[in-house]
Amino acid sequence: MEYITVAEIIEIHNEIIKRYGGTRGIRDEGTLQLLAYKINREKDIFRRAALALHMIAVGHPFFDGNKRTAFAMAENELGEAGHYFDAGTEEVIDLMRDIAEYKCSLKAVEKRIKGLARSHIG
Repeated sequence: MEYITVAEIIEIHNEIIKRYGGTRGIRDEGTLQLLAYKINREKDIFRRAALALHMIAVGHPFFDGNKRTAFAMAENELGEAGHYFDAGTEEVIDLMRDIAEYKCSLKAVEKRIKGLARSHIG
């Protein structure tokens, strides 16, 4: 598993904003530092992806693009382990909306990710 830095999270966010539009800028770097710390301590890939999704979508560390950045981070975490989201647009929107509206705990996000993830292997 790859070690992630705050700078890498910010780079992912900046790429999302560049590609899809929005306002660049960090609202709360402390949330990003805590996220990097927690992800780097975690071994389970689904938990790592859930941390990224939940902490960015709920913590709003950026001025704009939090949900998009959260999803990209989760995809990256899964992809590094040979997994991908096998979900349609509506399923992803429902998941992200539920997280952003505080309807999902971290444990619930992890469970939903496990239900949507598939392996590239086999």
